[in-house]
Amino acid sequence: MDVTEIRTQIKQGIADVASIDTSEIEDSSAYVEDLGLDSLSILEIIVKLEQKCKIKLPPEQLASVRTVGDTIQLVQQYIEAKTVSA
Repeated sequence: MDVTEIRTQIKQGIADVASIDTSEIEDSSAYVEDLGLDSLSILEIIVKLEQKCKIKLPPEQLASVRTVGDTIQLVQQYIEAKTVSA
């Protein structure tokens, strides 16, 4: 899965959970400040993303995720690590 596919999956997850059009979601969009999401909505997006990408993101690293771009980078790291170890 490349970065474009990761970005698409994340934006679609946000759109599904928050009823926000994907065209309104930027990499720089902050989940709370810009998109108005609460912690439960963010968790729901992460769970959907983990299922689609078949990864498990560590909670301690999720705590530092603030923007869509942060999520893209984190998921990309874990997918690359999974590919290398496979």
